[in-house]
Amino acid sequence: MELRDPKNHEDGDPELPTSALGQASNFPTALSGPWTHPLPTSVPLLQEDTATALQRLVELTATRVTPVRNLRVQYRLIRKLGSGSYGRVLLARHRQGGLLQTLPGPLETPRHFAFAQEYAPCGDLSGMLQERALPELLVKRVVAQLAGALDFLHGRGLVHADVKPDNVLVFDPVCSRVALGDLGLTRPEGSPTPAPPGPLPSAPPELCLLLPPDTLPLRPAVDSWGLGVLLFCAATACFPWDVALAPDPEFEAFAGWMTTKPQPPQPPPPWDQFAPPALALLQGLLDLDPETRSPPLTVLDFLGDDWGLTGNKERARGLGRMSSEDVEEEEERGASLEEWSEEEDGNKSGGRMGTDGGEP
Repeated sequence: MELRDPKNHEDGDPELPTSALGQASNFPTALSGPWTHPLPTSVPLLQEDTATALQRLVELTATRVTPVRNLRVQYRLIRKLGSGSYGRVLLARHRQGGLLQTLPGPLETPRHFAFAQEYAPCGDLSGMLQERALPELLVKRVVAQLAGALDFLHGRGLVHADVKPDNVLVFDPVCSRVALGDLGLTRPEGSPTPAPPGPLPSAPPELCLLLPPDTLPLRPAVDSWGLGVLLFCAATACFPWDVALAPDPEFEAFAGWMTTKPQPPQPPPPWDQFAPPALALLQGLLDLDPETRSPPLTVLDFLGDDWGLTGNKERARGLGRMSSEDVEEEEERGASLEEWSEEEDGNKSGGRMGTDGGEP
């Protein structure tokens, strides 16, 4: 779903998709970001509109926001990378050549917030998991880095609230560097949070149980649950359940094992494929009680243990990064941001593939 303001095309960046502007002046960068306009009232996402939430995030995370009149004259489009519920992602190059520059702080135009973001040439984690699960070493690399990213956010009073494979950017084929992206649902801790608008495998049971118009204060435990589900996904190439709520049979089997006292020594399939240390880590991150759920950094205590994922074969070397020659060739075929925006006006369909299915 794409959100547009049909009325205001006079100031700022007419018809330009909301953008996180990668400020690397001689290198390709990614453009992405959430809309500043309020969501339609029919979408039960938040008690405050998106514009207000973004303003609060900027105040919490940025020491300086640079106002600019127009963004599109500074960047040339190479290609479209994808789109989601809150905006689109473009690969672009800054029009000024020169040395790689430090990524700037957030920008604000009359219609958009924009922020700098590096380009991840290997796409997202969900793409890597289309073929097979990750080897144990790569699973550990991914969850360790994400645990650090979540701890960083939590230390600043923020909750990501959308940890899933689609939102993990991969910078190299062996996951030596990954990053948590898509801050469209990130909110300050304590923000009123409703149930997900539809079945979402990464949503914790305390949110799935809510009925409109009920909400819960947003807590870091939501991200712990998402990290636990993501760990399972990376290790198995599938989600553990469709939704963390009865009568989902997979969730009921897991919840029954977690709540039975004394706990049966053997977990139900497919959890029995994990070695005891990995199982203990998952039990902490996926604790049904958010008050006793383990924080993300608990992952670091288990990195030296055997997780029992020896059955995961090493990935083929077919997943490579885009070369500078590839980027140059695509740029020659690319249009300007203005031309791309005009083209999008005639084609508003489509959306990023993933667990959200293009819905908010």
